[in-house]
Amino acid sequence: MNHIPPFRRAIQALAEGQTRAALPWLRQSIAEADEPELARLNLGMALADLGEFGEAEPLLRRALHDMPRLAEPRFRLGRIAAQRLQLTEARECFEAALATDPGHVMSLVGLAMLDEAAGRPEAALALLDHAALLAPSDRAIALFRLRCRAATEPAHAGMEIALSLLASPEGSVEDARLAASLLPPAEALPKLEAGAANQPLNWRWSFAIALVQQAAGEDEAAVASLRLAHLVSDGLPAVQGELGMRLAGLRRHAEAEPHLAQATHFLPSDPSFRSQHGITLFKLHRFSESRAVLEAAVRDFGPLPTLLGNLALTLNAQGLQREALATARRTPENVAGLANRLGVQPYHPQEGTAAALAATARALGALLPAPSLACHPPGFDPHRRLRVGFLSSSFSRHPVGWLTLAGIEALPREEVEVACFSLRPGSDALAQRFHARADLWRELPKLDDLALVEAIRADRPDILVDLGGHGEGGRVTALAHRAAPVQVKWVGAQSCTTGVPGLDWMLTDRWETPPGSEAHYTERLLAMPDGYVCYTPPAAAPPVAPLPASTRGQVTFGCFNNMAKMTPEVLTAWAEIMAATPGSRLVLRTHALADAATRHLVLERAVACGLDPARIEAHGPVPHEALLAAYGEIDIALEPFPYAGGLTACEALYMGVPLVALAGSSFAGRHAVSHLSNIGLTDWITESVPAYVRRAIAAAQDVVGLQDLRSGLRARMVASPLMDAPRFGRNLAVALRHAWHERCLAQ
Repeated sequence: MNHIPPFRRAIQALAEGQTRAALPWLRQSIAEADEPELARLNLGMALADLGEFGEAEPLLRRALHDMPRLAEPRFRLGRIAAQRLQLTEARECFEAALATDPGHVMSLVGLAMLDEAAGRPEAALALLDHAALLAPSDRAIALFRLRCRAATEPAHAGMEIALSLLASPEGSVEDARLAASLLPPAEALPKLEAGAANQPLNWRWSFAIALVQQAAGEDEAAVASLRLAHLVSDGLPAVQGELGMRLAGLRRHAEAEPHLAQATHFLPSDPSFRSQHGITLFKLHRFSESRAVLEAAVRDFGPLPTLLGNLALTLNAQGLQREALATARRTPENVAGLANRLGVQPYHPQEGTAAALAATARALGALLPAPSLACHPPGFDPHRRLRVGFLSSSFSRHPVGWLTLAGIEALPREEVEVACFSLRPGSDALAQRFHARADLWRELPKLDDLALVEAIRADRPDILVDLGGHGEGGRVTALAHRAAPVQVKWVGAQSCTTGVPGLDWMLTDRWETPPGSEAHYTERLLAMPDGYVCYTPPAAAPPVAPLPASTRGQVTFGCFNNMAKMTPEVLTAWAEIMAATPGSRLVLRTHALADAATRHLVLERAVACGLDPARIEAHGPVPHEALLAAYGEIDIALEPFPYAGGLTACEALYMGVPLVALAGSSFAGRHAVSHLSNIGLTDWITESVPAYVRRAIAAAQDVVGLQDLRSGLRARMVASPLMDAPRFGRNLAVALRHAWHERCLAQ
């Protein structure tokens, strides 16, 4: 058999569309000096087509050096730069390619894409007209021209063009997107359904129907249409990826993940699919896989803000606080980048202070519009019944729900009309109770900031209370446009000041923000006389179990907080506590510990901090009621720092487990301080790490005292302001009325 040179084999594989199969032949060609310059170029192009930009880029730069008269390396480097949002560099590469070869069609298209993205469709169209003269039969260029013409000549965007695009047997996903965008909204669905009936095996109709349904807020219908498109298209990766994106948007992450995995496998150069796959794995608590996906995407696409933001969250979830903040700091100093930074910074052992957090929040606020004190049609009567709106994506079984429901339910109806502005639908038992209390309920679709604010303004709330902050699903930055005369921040990523101009007040208490805290908040502090929340326990919470140490003869410490809160400083303090309490054990229970690689990482860090892994029990998640029952195995809870537990502290106390807390400087660092103070357990609050260690050791040595405390702790908590809903509701109404009076005086 005649020997076929590796380069020829590679070119044959590429011609047959077997890009990945060509890679080893191309590498062999380079190693054996068989057409090495062309092999490097083709290897770089193949890797770029596979989305492996990190490896492709140096090969293309070498090809450019070796073959300076070729336009293709410059064009390919421009495409990589464009994918990385390095738009100036991309334009320079495309222009350099055209300077080398004025007839390089795809460089003309590349420049047109940059112009379209920059909002210059006329410039894009001029470039595409030139490209069409050079490649008159190129369908992709023809469609791109059509899209730009639709943007520059609205009359051209007709029904006939859209329907012909969909009916074509050669159409793509982009055809379907373009057609859906050209159809008049009022006529779109009937026309598309008629087309689908006439061509039941043409998946583009169902795909376009899904886009129209999604735009109308019919999410479930859109998913059903995408499933049909996926089936009829025989699993086309772009359709499968779109289905995965929509399922992820509905929080159906287990369904979404396999679709996204397939899409990223076949379309690795699409950064949106790879980013969403990473965050979907994060939502499934498969943190090590999420991290690997996102780190690979950052290597290939460069430091795209979305990728870095998601990677920072994943690192934080693995307990890598320093790495998470360093990653978040690589994002641009814009609103989104700073909001992401505020998502991880409160967990950092040094940068999670009130002062450091305030500096980041103020930098964010400086980028937002300054709100005006808009007029309010009902007038500024200080004594009339108030309409108080609550804005949240968590009117459900969520920490926000458990800590706000009782207080909202207890607001006096004769004084307060409750309006709930829901950013995400919910149907569980807590959601039903929120619905029952609301005098007005609005489901708000996905809207931009101004449209969201206008939708809220239409219902004319006097006071709007934000329950999302800079956390997931939160829209607090939109409130810089002012949706209500008075705006208040309460629960929901309430770790520090928001920095948002127009957020007038932060609902707090004297323990969360002691005297002197004012300098660290852009909001005025609206202090409740007791605690700032009212805890609602699950109806199915089990009874308090007997003290484990009374039968075991040894103390069991526990922490059920997420790994983001367990800093090396926390683990070191726990090691000191356990070293001084022979035979004691430490039980950790959180979602991250179900991930084998993350659990291994956590135990490695624990050992490095002096903990004996043989004395640690690491458990993954269980259903909520089972989680509460698991406190029956714990004698003493150890609160993390600098970010303390909020809901977890309430749950531990309700299950009869006292907790040792270290008071921090930030709002996040003082949640447990507030809860313990409200039930009269201030002697469990410490002010330094050595005092924290000493208090835990002393508690472990007093088994009789632990047993006495445990037996009456739930009753004590139920009788305290922390669970006295009528008292809290009255106090909340008074606080909100005070904020309203202040606004009336400013009128």
